[in-house]
Amino acid sequence: VKPGEVLKPAKVYDSNGAIVAAAVAEAGGVAIGLGAYPDDEAALERAVRGALAQADMVVLSGGTSKGAGDLSHAIVSRLGDIVVHGVALKPGKPLCLGVAQEKPIVVLPGFPTSAIFTFHAFVAPLIRARAGLPPEAAQTVIAQVPVRVASELGRQEFVLVSLIEGEQGAVAFPIGKGS
Repeated sequence: VKPGEVLKPAKVYDSNGAIVAAAVAEAGGVAIGLGAYPDDEAALERAVRGALAQADMVVLSGGTSKGAGDLSHAIVSRLGDIVVHGVALKPGKPLCLGVAQEKPIVVLPGFPTSAIFTFHAFVAPLIRARAGLPPEAAQTVIAQVPVRVASELGRQEFVLVSLIEGEQGAVAFPIGKGS
């Protein structure tokens, strides 16, 4: 459901559409928003084919195969080739990267936090390169974490923090889960 409209039972707001469009612009691209589609394979495939016809890259959100009714990854494999399906990143593991009609096609996870982390890690550098822009200059802040943070071995993990400048330097306090 578009943000601002009445939210009916079993529906969610399409926050990823606005978030990803803003991130595309921030990376140097121009987003063409095509809206949200129901879990209807034929309708979604028509939309992806239309997007491939008018854009240099297609970015979808949701349907990466984590749920039983997820369709996006199947459509990508039917229209082209899946290059990567799942990454060692948390949040963001179910990312799907493919190529169709010689164009990149990305299926971001549906969970908003996962979608934006994987976008910045995998999609933004590609947009910047295709736009002729230099890689984004990362800013590093060294901070003390005053609590233990549990994480999984072998996976790069992002943790949202509240950064506070203290007398002894920066301190990073992990923020609870949730979007």
